[in-house]
Amino acid sequence: MKLQGTFHYSEFLERPNRFLTICQLNGKRVSAYIPNPGPMPDLLFPGVEVLLRHTPAEHRKTDYDLVCSRNQGTLLSLDSRVPNWLLAEALPQGQLAPFAHYQDIISEPVYKESRLDFLLHAEGYPSCYLEAKSSTDAINYIGLFPRVPTERGQRHVQELMHAIDEGYRAAIVFIVQRTDADRMRPNDSVDPDFGLILRKAVQYGVEAFAWTTRFIEPTHEIVLHRAIPVDLSPIDTQD
Repeated sequence: MKLQGTFHYSEFLERPNRFLTICQLNGKRVSAYIPNPGPMPDLLFPGVEVLLRHTPAEHRKTDYDLVCSRNQGTLLSLDSRVPNWLLAEALPQGQLAPFAHYQDIISEPVYKESRLDFLLHAEGYPSCYLEAKSSTDAINYIGLFPRVPTERGQRHVQELMHAIDEGYRAAIVFIVQRTDADRMRPNDSVDPDFGLILRKAVQYGVEAFAWTTRFIEPTHEIVLHRAIPVDLSPIDTQD
């Protein structure tokens, strides 16, 4: 997936609120929208190099989006919209083996009390509701979700279980927006309730998958890097 626009390397200064950052670009302070409300103090701290995308428009309050932060020499995507964009591109092309036979892809279907991310159809197969989750967090090569408690995420997992009851296939896909994760886990220390309901859902029949991504710096592309296992072992057996 190639990002469009004009890009500028900048220095992160501060984050006045969840969606606004202040950066230094060519010696001037500029405001940039950050399309990710989660706290990321390990990735956004004064002095870290960030990548801004110039996207001015009449309806916007800022002329820039903050899309990446440099971590250990590598740019990491911070945009929580990227997983949906990646999947919307990859699914019709059959790039994800567990869903390769689905050709009819519907984005943002309404189901029960939620709007899930995708509904997949294919003749001869059960239709599949698929929910995508974005992770920017990794500790000891373990990708983690969520960064903050997420009642919305818990509700989505519950809806996937309801879909199983109605004869649908249901899956949750974690997109870890970095290359240094070998497996994915629910972040039990932050939101134990999400971890509990995810484990229950998988036992119920909801499938859980995870892929890492890689940011290709010269061309501003974000690509799926590799599949990694989702580790749902009990909390007290974690490494």
